[in-house]
Amino acid sequence: RATTDNYPDILEVAEPFYPDTKGGDRSQGFLDKRFTTAMLSSINQRLGLLIAEDNKQQILGFLGLSPFSGGSPSPVVDSMLKTLIHTLQSELLDKPFIFGPVCISRQAAGFGIFKGLYQYMWQYLSPAQYQTGFAFINQDNLHSLNAHTKGVSAEIVGEFNHQLSRYFIVRYRR
Repeated sequence: RATTDNYPDILEVAEPFYPDTKGGDRSQGFLDKRFTTAMLSSINQRLGLLIAEDNKQQILGFLGLSPFSGGSPSPVVDSMLKTLIHTLQSELLDKPFIFGPVCISRQAAGFGIFKGLYQYMWQYLSPAQYQTGFAFINQDNLHSLNAHTKGVSAEIVGEFNHQLSRYFIVRYRR
């Protein structure tokens, strides 16, 4: 789990994935919202911000986890929650949580970091409390969609709009 000392390195890992970053390559995945230290802290305090490090303690990737509850600091998460609550059957919302953001540094791509964070997440989360994770993926972000659906077998369970973007909702189950 991240500590406050990790936040600057996490922000550095995320930097190349913002659409407004000079020389950014959206085909390799992107983040819709620029993160701040306060946002990382909120995620970490709510359920957890997991990190992957190399043997030199350099951050290679991160995965945020949040409770499935209204009042998220993220308006797009609130839009996803409203869609899920109104469209999914209650049994599909078995002990839910929010999965994301997730980001893997460019230099660690292809080393299995995403799958490792995903596997560790299931060890980290109590099975008695958490069985089903939900995330949103911008429909223009095919790299991320493939990482989730083909890489860790998430399934698309819905769609929603937020501001001018369209998103897929994906689900992970224990």
